[in-house]
Amino acid sequence: MRGAIKKSQQREIHKIVGVYALFGSAWIYLSGYALIWLVTDRHLADKIEVYKGLLFILVTSFLLYQLIGRFTGRLAESMTKLEQSEARFQAIYHNVNDALFIHDAATGALVDVNRTMCDMFGYTQEEALNLTLQQLSLGEPPYSEEEAQRLLKLAAQGTAQTFEWRSRKKDGSLFWSEVSLRRAEIGGIDRIIVLVRDITKRKEIEEALRQNEETLKVLMEEMPAGVAWANEAGIIEYVNGYVSDWLGFVSADRPTLEELMQRALPDPSYRDEILGAWRTGIGETLESGVLAPIEAKITCIDGTLRHVILNTRLVYHRILFTFTDITKWEAMQSEILKAQKLESLGVLAGGIAHDFNNILTGILGNLSFAELMLEGNHPALGPIKNAEKASQRAAELAHQLLTFSKGGQPIKKVVSVAKLVQESLSLALHGTKVQTKVDLPADLHAIEADEGQINQAFSNVIINACQAMPGGGVLSVRAENVPLPEENPMMLPAGEYVKVSFTDEGCGIPYQEQKQIFDPYYSTKPGGSGLGLASVHSIVSRHGGKVEVDSAPGEGTTLTFYLPSAGEAAPEQEAQAEPASPRGGGGGSVLVMDDEEPIRTLAQEMLQYLGYRVATCGTGEEAVRLYREAFEGGEAFAAAIMDLTIPAGMGGKEAAQRILELDPKAKLIVSSGYSNDPVMASYAEYGFCAAVVKPYRCSDLQQTLEKVARRR
Repeated sequence: MRGAIKKSQQREIHKIVGVYALFGSAWIYLSGYALIWLVTDRHLADKIEVYKGLLFILVTSFLLYQLIGRFTGRLAESMTKLEQSEARFQAIYHNVNDALFIHDAATGALVDVNRTMCDMFGYTQEEALNLTLQQLSLGEPPYSEEEAQRLLKLAAQGTAQTFEWRSRKKDGSLFWSEVSLRRAEIGGIDRIIVLVRDITKRKEIEEALRQNEETLKVLMEEMPAGVAWANEAGIIEYVNGYVSDWLGFVSADRPTLEELMQRALPDPSYRDEILGAWRTGIGETLESGVLAPIEAKITCIDGTLRHVILNTRLVYHRILFTFTDITKWEAMQSEILKAQKLESLGVLAGGIAHDFNNILTGILGNLSFAELMLEGNHPALGPIKNAEKASQRAAELAHQLLTFSKGGQPIKKVVSVAKLVQESLSLALHGTKVQTKVDLPADLHAIEADEGQINQAFSNVIINACQAMPGGGVLSVRAENVPLPEENPMMLPAGEYVKVSFTDEGCGIPYQEQKQIFDPYYSTKPGGSGLGLASVHSIVSRHGGKVEVDSAPGEGTTLTFYLPSAGEAAPEQEAQAEPASPRGGGGGSVLVMDDEEPIRTLAQEMLQYLGYRVATCGTGEEAVRLYREAFEGGEAFAAAIMDLTIPAGMGGKEAAQRILELDPKAKLIVSSGYSNDPVMASYAEYGFCAAVVKPYRCSDLQQTLEKVARRR
C-alpha cells in the first residue's frame, strides 16, 4: 500500500511540473506575439510588458496553488486510507485464532509474531522474537529443530507445507498443533508465513472417536450374533468373529455381498428364494431404513446348518446385516414342547400302564403258576408258554408307556455299554437280513443306568434301522469315550460321556420330519405306534443324556447317544446262576398287601405253592394292624409284600414307615406297576429290602423272597 501511495505522489508531482512548464511556455510565446499584433506604440508596449510579467506571476501562482492544493488533498486522503488499512491489518493479524510467525526466507530468523502467538505460547512480543525452533517444539524426533528447519527450507523453495506438530509453551507444557508454512513477499522481501493452530480439542475428539470405535468393535466382536456391513457398491467392509467363524472369512477379506450369500447359501434355488425375499423389501428399506427380518438356514464352513434371523438396515450409506443365531433356542423350544407333550402323555400313560400291569400280573402270574403244575410233555404247555410270551410283550409295551410317567426315575447301576449293545443287537436282529459292523473299544467306559431301559432304547433304534432296510444292509455301530466342554452343541453339562452311534443304509429321513421323530405317536410307518423313538428320547433324557439324529433322504440315518460316563470301564461280571425252579418248602409266613383282589388271590396261591403261610389285606392300615398283631403275638412275618399305590388309602410307603417303627428288622418288599417310581428305583432309602415289579411270575416271587431271607 505504501508503494502505491509513493507512486501516486510521484505522478502528481510530475503533473504539476508539466502543467507549470506548459503554461509558462505558452504564456511567454503567445503573449509576445499578441502584444506585437495588438499594440503598435513602443512606449505603451514596454509598459504593458512590465504588467504582463506581474500578471504571469499572479496567474502562475494561482495555478500552482490550485495544483498543490489538489495534490495535498489527495495525499491526505491516501494517508488516511493507508492508516485505516494498516489498522484493519493489525486488528486481523493480532486477533485471528491462530498464532502467526513471520520468518525470513533466507535465514529462517523470526521477524514478527502476532499477539495470538504470545497468548498461545505464553511469551511477550520481545521474548518471542528471540525464540528458537527448539524452544517452540517438543525437541525430540520427529518434532525436533532439525525437522522444523527442513520444513522451513521446503517452504522457502515454494512448496507449501501442512503438518501436525507437538508444540511447547513457555511453562513447558505440550500441545498438539497444526502448522501451515507458505512463502510470501512482504515489502519486497521473501518471507515465510507460519500459521499455528491449536488442535488439542480436535485431538481429544479424535481420541474419543477412536475409543468409541474400539468400544464399538469390541461390542461387535462380543455380541452373540453375526454382524457385517457393506458399502453402497456391495463390498463387505467388516465382519465380526461370528461371521468369520461361520463362513470362514478373515479380517483381510473383502468379499462382495454376492460372494457372502453364495458361501452362506450354497443351494442356488434356496439362495434365490432368500435373496428374492430380501430384494422385494429393498424399496421399503429405502423409505423406512429397515427391512423386515428374514429367516434363513445358512451353511457354515464346517458343513453345519445354522438357523438365523437376518436383519438389514441402511445406516449412513452402508448396509448393516445382523445374523441372530436361533439354532439353540429353536432346539430348546423343541425340547420344551417335547417335554410338555411327554408330561401330558405321562399323566395318562402312568395311570393306564399301572392298571394294565395289575391286569397283566393276574394273567402272567396265573400262566406261570399253571406252567408249574403241568408235566413237561403236557399238550397245554406249548400254548401256555406262547400266552406267557404274549403277556411279556404286553408288559414291555406297558413298560414303554411307563417311561413317560411323570417323575419316574430309572433304577440305575453300573453297566457295560458294550454288553448292552451286543445283547440288543443279538435280540433285535434275530431273523433279519441286516448285517452289523461293530466298533466297541476295549477301554469303553461303563455307564450308570437302568439296564432294561437302555437295552430297550438300543433295541428300538436297531428295530427302526432294520425296518429302514427291508432288503438287508449294514448297520454300523460305533462307540467311544468323549469329553464335552462347556457350551457344547448338545447343551449337556460338561464332563465325560459315552458316545454310541447307530448308522443304517436306509432311505433316510427328510429334514422336515426329523424334528418330529421323537414326538409321541408320530410315525411314518403304516401301523407304527409312534412310541419307539419317543421312548428312546424319554429314556435317554432321564439318564441325563441326549440323542441326536443326522439324516438326509437317500443317505441313511445316524442316531447318536450321549450318555454320562461312569468314569471307567465296566468290571468283569461274574456268571450268574440260573434261577431255581419254583418248588415247595419255603417256610415262614408272608403278608401280602394289594388293593386288587385277583392279585391277592394269585399271590396267595403261588406263595402257598412255594410253601409259605400267607395273610392278605387290601389297605395299608390293615397291613399295619396284621403285622402288629403277628409281631406282638411272637409270630412276626418272615416278609411283607406291599403294593406301593393304594387309591384312597394308605399305600406301601406310608405303611412301611409304620411297620418299621414297630419292628426295625422287618423285611419289607415293595411291589408296584409303576416300575419307574422313585421308591422302586431307590427302595432301600425308604426302608424296603427288595422290589418286585408287576407283572411278576412265581419265579420272580421265589427269587425275591430267597434274596430277602439271606439278609441278616
